[in-house]
Amino acid sequence: MAKRIERIQKSVKEILEDLLAGHREAAFNGPASALKYLNRTMEGQQSLPNGVKAVAFDLMAEAKAQLQDWEGVEEALQGFLSNLPAMEEALGHQFREALEATTALERGVQARSELGDFHGALELCDRALELNLGAHWQAKRDSLDWAR
Repeated sequence: MAKRIERIQKSVKEILEDLLAGHREAAFNGPASALKYLNRTMEGQQSLPNGVKAVAFDLMAEAKAQLQDWEGVEEALQGFLSNLPAMEEALGHQFREALEATTALERGVQARSELGDFHGALELCDRALELNLGAHWQAKRDSLDWAR
């Protein structure tokens, strides 16, 4: 009887490294190519860890912003936010560094502003301040304070 081949189990960090490497390679051909890679990865990997999905949604938000797909940015932002707790759990002490490297919240503010949802953009600024993402978020928030 033939011996069954054992499935290789990668850690979340290894899967994340693979995602980032593939994205970097695809992004050389522009945001549409990067988005195509991310969509294929998300569709083809039903068991993609939620912590990695958060990063994938962050990268999607960036690509969609470059393509000026503001509704798409909002969808990616929602995916990012819903998977953010899993990202923190999966990355542990590396979470802060990874979070600071994300752009989904900034792209979300941009998208909501483009769509005329200034109150929503202000809410994202508040969320970024709750996450301690830096003083520049206070300045963004102050610039949108008129929307209250």
